[in-house]
Amino acid sequence: MHVMKLKKVHIAMLLVIIPVILVLVIKNYTAYGPLLATPTARQEGDSHAKVTIVEYSDFQCPMCARIQPFTKELLRTYQGKVRLYFKYYPLTMIHKNAMTAAHAAECAARQNKFWPYGEKLFERQKEWSPLLDATTHYMAIAKDVQLNESSFQACMADASVDLLIQSDSQEAQARGVNATPTLFVNDERLVGGVFESEGARTIERELRR
Repeated sequence: MHVMKLKKVHIAMLLVIIPVILVLVIKNYTAYGPLLATPTARQEGDSHAKVTIVEYSDFQCPMCARIQPFTKELLRTYQGKVRLYFKYYPLTMIHKNAMTAAHAAECAARQNKFWPYGEKLFERQKEWSPLLDATTHYMAIAKDVQLNESSFQACMADASVDLLIQSDSQEAQARGVNATPTLFVNDERLVGGVFESEGARTIERELRR
């Protein structure tokens, strides 16, 4: 009898746990494929927002830099209604410093300074982009945003940081991303300058759903 009761308890627990697991999986699965978790340091906006924007970006991409002020304006306009998730997608075949820039940004994220650091990377893109080695510029930005410089240097020397960046890139490829910037407003995909012309309308449409 005791064994039978235990079995019934286990079955009851499974009936509760399995639906929860399924909901978590489905919640992170979009029309374009699975969406992995994004560290909170690379999230901005209300965590309960109805609209999520997932941005796949490359710090050496001129168009990625161009849309940043527009993206910031959208976050202000739709405060409390939109949450932004930033994903790394360095196009290393054409942008030779894209990977090291992403690495530097992730090191800033580990000190909870991703957004100010990333903003300065985009603002100064023309300065560090053509260099054979942009390390001095990455260090200068680290100082500007008041990072712990020794921790930043140690992080820059840590090759394992690149694994996280590669994980974002693999996710992007699995979701059909082949250009930067590519942004998903919920399940609507907007590429490049299209985000500037259609971003607000797409948000409005998603908010009315």
